[in-house]
Amino acid sequence: MTSRSRLIRELAILAAVAMVLGFAAFAAQRFLLTPRAMTTDIARSMDDALGPLILRRVELSQSEVTNPAVDKAFALILARLRPALVQLAPGSPGIRIVVIDSPTVNAFTLPGGIICVDTGLMRSLDSAEQMSAILGHELSHVAHRDPLTLMARQVGVSALAGLLTGGHGGDLTRTLAQTLVSVHYGREAEDRADAFAVQLLARADVAPSSFAQALQRIRKHEPKDPRLVTWIDTHSPIEERIARAAQEASKLSVTPRVIGVNWRMLVAKLPKS
Repeated sequence: MTSRSRLIRELAILAAVAMVLGFAAFAAQRFLLTPRAMTTDIARSMDDALGPLILRRVELSQSEVTNPAVDKAFALILARLRPALVQLAPGSPGIRIVVIDSPTVNAFTLPGGIICVDTGLMRSLDSAEQMSAILGHELSHVAHRDPLTLMARQVGVSALAGLLTGGHGGDLTRTLAQTLVSVHYGREAEDRADAFAVQLLARADVAPSSFAQALQRIRKHEPKDPRLVTWIDTHSPIEERIARAAQEASKLSVTPRVIGVNWRMLVAKLPKS
């Protein structure tokens, strides 16, 4: 074999190796890296545009609760949590709470900082502090852009972009809405959100034990129909979550300040779903 032929062969081998390594790197980026890493190259404007679009699809099948007392209560809760959120996750978007008239014990997050709370979940809790704890969990999904990551994994970034430009019909929007309502982020993201909630409560001068208490209430008020409990379905076993949250809370020294919401009176004003 001449030196020229040997050089050509070696270059061909190097090119083949480079292609394999390049594909491996792409695969690792899309399937092995953490959800936060997957979204760093996606403009946040996509979150802001997709959120209202998915919410409209949710509202086609479920009614939003419009009640000044409910709006005021969640405004007070968010006012307490927002400074702590800025500390833990700078750059998080503005938060909008949408209350859904549904017996389901659930809360779910849409892109762009939209958090939906079912009235069934509100009835299972007995204080604004416990509601703050559940919102703290959902705020982790907002901060880490978990909804966008989940949708990008399912349909791809190009399909999401096409959705915004009118390139896809309502079927894709409905599928994405159902996906987010069902809360299938995976154990890692959910456990991270539990830990985030405890830390957020402590920074907001809310008893960090409120998260474990909220989980206990959800477990206690679990409806007979398992289809009505979606908030805990894809998380770690609830007993394990309660124990872990209580342990983390015990490490934190906090002087809690009461959130001025009469929760029982508020729940009494909810529609009879």
